[in-house]
Amino acid sequence: MKRSMQPSRGSPSREAGASRYRRMAKCRMLSSSVMRTALAVLIILLFSPFGGVIADSAGQPADLGIEGDEILPTYSRAVQLAFERVGDMSGYSEEDIEGVNEWLVVTRVPVEKHQLTKAAPESSEPAPILRGAYIWVFDYPLKSMILLQQSLEAGEIESFSPLLEKKQEPRLAPNDTEFSEQWHLENTGQTNGLSGEDVNVTSTWDTYTGSGVVISVVDDGLDHAHSDLSPHYSSLLSYDWCDDDSDPSPSSWNGHGTAVAGVAAAVGNNGLDVTGVAFNATIAGSTLIACWAGDATEANALSYESDDIDIYTNSWGPADDGQTLEAPGPLTLAAFESDAYNGREGLGNLITWAAGNGL
Repeated sequence: MKRSMQPSRGSPSREAGASRYRRMAKCRMLSSSVMRTALAVLIILLFSPFGGVIADSAGQPADLGIEGDEILPTYSRAVQLAFERVGDMSGYSEEDIEGVNEWLVVTRVPVEKHQLTKAAPESSEPAPILRGAYIWVFDYPLKSMILLQQSLEAGEIESFSPLLEKKQEPRLAPNDTEFSEQWHLENTGQTNGLSGEDVNVTSTWDTYTGSGVVISVVDDGLDHAHSDLSPHYSSLLSYDWCDDDSDPSPSSWNGHGTAVAGVAAAVGNNGLDVTGVAFNATIAGSTLIACWAGDATEANALSYESDDIDIYTNSWGPADDGQTLEAPGPLTLAAFESDAYNGREGLGNLITWAAGNGL
C-alpha cells in the first residue's frame, strides 16, 4: 500500500480517529458498572481447572514472562531512529493504515505468549535480523492499531509500526551491445566525450577479473539463460522474493536486472555482446522490485546468503519525482549493519547503490 501525505489538522480522518477513541473511552466507563459482577464470577472461575485461561481471556493480567532489560536500546542509534520514524502514527493517513494487517513489533514477551497480550495477534513470526522484533498479523486491520496502542501502554511491547508495502523503481542502465560502445569501461571519445573519462578498469584486467567474487543483482529479475550470463550464474544463491521460489527469471517486460547484471559481470572474451566490469565474477539474481515489497522483504533480500555473497548491487529506489520521500526501514538498516559486521563470515559484505535512490 502506498504512503500518502499526512492529513491536515482537523481533517475528516483525524476527526474520525478522535471519535473512535472517544467511543472507546465511553465503553470503558460503561464497563466499570458491571465490573463487580464480573469480578465475582471470575473469583469463582479461578478456582476451577480452567480458571487461569478464562481469567486471561476476560481481560485480567496474564503472566507474559517478560524478563530482562528493554530491547530497543540495544539496537544501533540508526536503527533506533528508524523505529522512531516509522512508529510515529501522525505520519500516516487513515488510508495508509486501514488495510494493513502486518505490523512490526518489538517485545520481550516470548513468542509463545504473544496471543496473550492485549493486542492478541492472530499469528506472529520473528522479523529478519533484529532480536526481539516480530511481525504480528491481524485479521481485522481497522482494530489492530488500537489494540497495539493498548499493548504499548501496558508495557507489553516497546514499539509498533505498520509494514507498508511499496513499489520501487529501476534506475537507468546502459543498453550498449558491443564493447567498443561501452564508453564507461573504455572511453576513447567514441560518443564525443572526453577520452579517458571512464571507470579506469581495463588496466586491471590482466590481474583482476572478478574471479572468486559473487555478485547478487537485487532488481526486477535476471535472465540467467542469457548466453552472456549463464556460464557464471549461481542458482543456489538466487531467489525470487515476489514469487517465493528460487528462479529469478524476469517477466517479459522486466529487463532492467538483466541489463544491470551485464554491466557488472557479463562474460568477457567470449565474442558475444558486451563485457562486464568483473567479467569472471559469479552472478546471482534476487528478484525484489518486480512487485510491491515491505521492509521485511527488502531486509531478507539484502541479507540473503550473506556468508557466500560478496556484493549486493542495487540500481533502484523510490520514485525520483521530487515528492516521494522514503528511507530504509529499521529491518533494512539492520540488514545493512548485519552485512557489514557479520557477512562473509565476519569480513563484511559490500553494498552498492545507484545515485538518486532515496538513501
